[in-house]
Amino acid sequence: MRFRHARGIFTVIMSAGLQCAHAQQAVSPIEQARLFEELPTSTNTEVHANGMALANDDTTSDDSFGAQLILKSQPRIPTFVVTGDASVFYTNNVALTRRDKIDDTFFVTNAGVSWTPLIAPRLEAQIAAHGSIFRYDSTSALDFENLGLGAGLSWNPDHFAGVGLFAHYDFTELIDRHSEEILRDHEFTIGAQKVFPLGRAHAFVAGATVMAGVTEPESAQRDQAGVFLAYRLQATRSLGVEFLYRFAGYFYNDPGRIDRNQLFSASVRYRLREWADINAFFSFADNCSDDSAFNYDAVANGGGLSATVRF
Repeated sequence: MRFRHARGIFTVIMSAGLQCAHAQQAVSPIEQARLFEELPTSTNTEVHANGMALANDDTTSDDSFGAQLILKSQPRIPTFVVTGDASVFYTNNVALTRRDKIDDTFFVTNAGVSWTPLIAPRLEAQIAAHGSIFRYDSTSALDFENLGLGAGLSWNPDHFAGVGLFAHYDFTELIDRHSEEILRDHEFTIGAQKVFPLGRAHAFVAGATVMAGVTEPESAQRDQAGVFLAYRLQATRSLGVEFLYRFAGYFYNDPGRIDRNQLFSASVRYRLREWADINAFFSFADNCSDDSAFNYDAVANGGGLSATVRF
């Protein structure tokens, strides 16, 4: 499982009243950031559903947790990984509104470091840190930065029908373009996933996650439960493709708001060098909320370059 790199496409929810609009704009980067976090974007080529991941190559993953798609079974060794990437994205609904959609493009750059020691034959740990910068074209007032830390465990027990279990903690801080804090978030996640191999080069993956959060401001605090199904194909040694469907429920502090969110995505990765990839991705998200102001659908696509150095 890769810890959360970059949380961000951001959200502005429109309303008729000026007071309501002001309140929604105050938390809008949080909503959009959370949406971006859940996308298997061009810089996150693994199957990703709130922390779950698959291997990135034909051996094992460089910085992933949980059960993995392994095309050539090889021993896992402790890994220290430094990553960096730059991508450009387009969305048809930067405000995440039901009507009067506004499109925009935005630039994302990420840098991260992780250490993934194997602490027992089937027990793996990870400690990770990352930083991200988001810059929008037409809506530059919404620019922000993301800082994060995480730690967790992944366990693949014997005689458990091939199901992998994991638990992790993530801390995230969002900062606006004026260096003022937007969000401080502590998230605790547990989950499970199982790989269903279809052959040497492709597989289905099914899983579920449950997350509890402690957030400042409290208006943005939410818990979450979700399930996902993914298909991954390693067409050649250099070319990988994956499709992901995820359904999640978001349970906010506000008793009048429960969101039901669906996400479909497709992504392609091509390995240029052992340490460099080029990536492209497409996604469609649909959100249905008990508070109709938060109903929306959005399309996003983009691509970029990423580099990974392993020690």
